[in-house]
Amino acid sequence: MRIKPEALNSQLTKALESLYFVFGAEPLLIEQSLEQILSAAKLTGFDEKSSFEIDGNFDWGLISAEIANISLFSPKRIINCILKTGKLGVKGSSALTKLASNIPSDILLIISTGKLDPSQQKSKWFKTLEQHGSVIQHWEISSAHLMGWISNHMAGIGLETNKAVAQSIAFYAQGNLLAAMQEIQKLKMAYPDGVINTQAFLIQAQEQSKYTIYGLIDTALSGDSAQVNKIYNTLLGDSAMPIFLSSSLYKELKTLIDMSIEMHQNNNISSILQNHHVWSTKKAVVTSVLKRHPYQRLQKLLLLLGRIDRSIKGMDNLNVIDELRILLLNLAGKNQWAQ
Repeated sequence: MRIKPEALNSQLTKALESLYFVFGAEPLLIEQSLEQILSAAKLTGFDEKSSFEIDGNFDWGLISAEIANISLFSPKRIINCILKTGKLGVKGSSALTKLASNIPSDILLIISTGKLDPSQQKSKWFKTLEQHGSVIQHWEISSAHLMGWISNHMAGIGLETNKAVAQSIAFYAQGNLLAAMQEIQKLKMAYPDGVINTQAFLIQAQEQSKYTIYGLIDTALSGDSAQVNKIYNTLLGDSAMPIFLSSSLYKELKTLIDMSIEMHQNNNISSILQNHHVWSTKKAVVTSVLKRHPYQRLQKLLLLLGRIDRSIKGMDNLNVIDELRILLLNLAGKNQWAQ
């Protein structure tokens, strides 16, 4: 059966199912649901856990052997299966269907994976999981709902309801739930009594945001090439920076390209911005970018980003650090090679 994520805790307090399947587009939300299930399982005596990462070549006999192996330490055991892909193949689909249909009473089967397309959700193995256990799906949180999600989590850890703070976190997190969660946790440490100094927080947040990947992208969008160089240089010490920057730039450029196409079909920029849930504080900047960069130039920037991404993965030979800087400066409008 399907369970809404917000109803999971209530269901767990009533009874623990023998099978839980958690999947969706948001890894942080999936992890939170898994933690809830594991906490409830521990209260009912499930103390031992075995984990398996499963791809198309996985030997399903390993799980059968683990289940058959009698534990000397705990009569109740958890089998945790992490599906790297929803494409299990014929053998994998058959094995998972058989496993889900015959779970021993002393075994709790927990399965998780990322986003599944509609055809995968119609597969036999998926239907079997629905029939024999509880299925929790996490949807991607849109920018329109992000502020509500932040407010709920602030309240959940004892922070006061504060629309201005929640909006600030939502704006600077740019849809990154992990970044938003980290900011909420910092708030709790700074204000353990839950009462936030709003003005102090907003000033600090604005200052800190300038020297993050999102602040860097916003600076490029605003056309300030000198500040782009300054911020970029401060971020070079982080070895993971190119990966996160590449991913964030892809989302930004893809959205700008979609909006640019819509501008050619409908000149009503206000409705386009609204349909893409652009924050009110960014509308002027995004409008300026769309006027400054024609579709062809944005598309060329995206093609360069594709080569940069392949170089990060070792499949191309660009100098990633130099090319990311060039891309950002072009986005800011300093270099005009992408005509």
